[in-house]
Amino acid sequence: MNNHSTVLEIDSKALSHNLNYFKRKLNKETKILAVVKAFGYGSDGVLVAEFLKNKVAYFAVAYAHEGIAIREANIKTPILVLHPQIDSLADIIDYNLEPNLYNFKILNTFLEIASKKSLQHYPIHLKFNTGLNRLGFKQSDISNISIKLKETNAIKVQSIFSHLVASEDLNEKEFSNNQLKRFSSITKKFLKHLDYKPLLHILNTSGVVNYAKAQFDMVRVGIG
Repeated sequence: MNNHSTVLEIDSKALSHNLNYFKRKLNKETKILAVVKAFGYGSDGVLVAEFLKNKVAYFAVAYAHEGIAIREANIKTPILVLHPQIDSLADIIDYNLEPNLYNFKILNTFLEIASKKSLQHYPIHLKFNTGLNRLGFKQSDISNISIKLKETNAIKVQSIFSHLVASEDLNEKEFSNNQLKRFSSITKKFLKHLDYKPLLHILNTSGVVNYAKAQFDMVRVGIG
């Protein structure tokens, strides 16, 4: 019987090269959120996070269990959970993860849990739909969201973001530019309801490459 083993090697020099590539395209003040979901896109999210933990401002994962694995590796960097599930919200709080709240059902549920736990200014992220049409609040929801925020001190908006649909395809440049314009309109209207400024981000990996001139507070990139 033949036993075969597969070994995955992660080249830290390649990770550094990738990170520096994106940094060169951005203002020095622009924060980098490294997306390490799906096992770090096959590169072991925990190991990638361990290497990048002092080099980026944020990590993003798809689901809570991915963020929990990073926390259990004693990594303290803030972690955005992009697709939190209702039944994982308590764990998200217990492990100091930060949820993306993208509709009123999950916003209301998180507010209820946060209030029961007597949380103060717990960081949350709000996603708006600008064209992907999968997850996200609508621009018309801004007023109702702001009312809820003014009624509680349990949460604080850490960021407002959206996601470009086809930033890698320059044939869709008009569509991407329209998304950028919608996002600008949404954030301008939303910020009128706040007395502080959350981070604003919409550029993903290919968005940084093709739309780097559209500078935001933070960008989301896959480093691996």
